[in-house]
Amino acid sequence: MATSAIAGYKGEFMISTSTAAAQLSRVAEIRNWVVTLEHAEIDGTSHDSSGDREVIAGTGSWGGTAELLHVQASTDQLAIFDLIIGRTKCLSEWIPTGTSSDGLYRGIGFLTNWELGSPNDDASNTSISFVGTGPLSRIAASSSN
Repeated sequence: MATSAIAGYKGEFMISTSTAAAQLSRVAEIRNWVVTLEHAEIDGTSHDSSGDREVIAGTGSWGGTAELLHVQASTDQLAIFDLIIGRTKCLSEWIPTGTSSDGLYRGIGFLTNWELGSPNDDASNTSISFVGTGPLSRIAASSSN
């Protein structure tokens, strides 16, 4: 059976300094990124539930992390730092295959954490965390592929 697995190194992480898609730029030197989508159910269990838990739909949330090699003069990495300092909403895209025509995930959110590391036996690195506000959208692959 053929596999349709995707090589992780092809993935791209894009970010905008605003909520406008026209200003998206590729974040350089990404080592890893993770996007998490969650659903927080509401407990609807009562004495009439016959001893079994019952839940109803609650709120959704999303967020994630990215790890990258730290490049002091990288304009996109400087922009990430400025976004967290300025507490500015931004648009982000995660493209698993590296080609947006294959489909992507898009959402508006805030950067919530920035860490700079300088390990003795590895390259300097930066880790960021983000949390979404509003929905995370899945943009399907274009029909031309």
